Amino acid sequence: RDLHKEYRRQRQMCIRDRGGFQSIRKLCSKGGRLQESREAVLTAVEESDYLTLVPPKGSMYAFIGVNTEKLPSFDDEAFAMELLEQQHVLVAPGSSFNTDYRSHFRITTLPDEELLGKVFARINEVLEQMASRPPKLETA
Repeated sequence: RDLHKEYRRQRQMCIRDRGGFQSIRKLCSKGGRLQESREAVLTAVEESDYLTLVPPKGSMYAFIGVNTEKLPSFDDEAFAMELLEQQHVLVAPGSSFNTDYRSHFRITTLPDEELLGKVFARINEVLEQMASRPPKLETA
């Protein structure tokens, strides 16, 4: 019993030293950090000419689609590599999740809204570059 009491006392001290308990309800509620991050992702996608998204309901990831009418030759793996090399932003290509399409990528929604804003500015910059390239010619 004394060991259990001591464990709880030390755990409370550690939690207090780290800024206290952060309830998942508080984090996900309106005004909570995770809710604000989710909203930043939704807003950034909505403001983009190239991106689409079914809003995540409980996950900490967003599976973002790219409008292939505007970017018909979009390839998720090529995009992920170009984004990493040019803008130092890492995303997971959607096709790495066993999809039969190559028009999506996955990001985490955990960074704060300011950082997510910077990330989406970089994503859109690469998408703009891709859109400005001449279309690839098909060969027989």
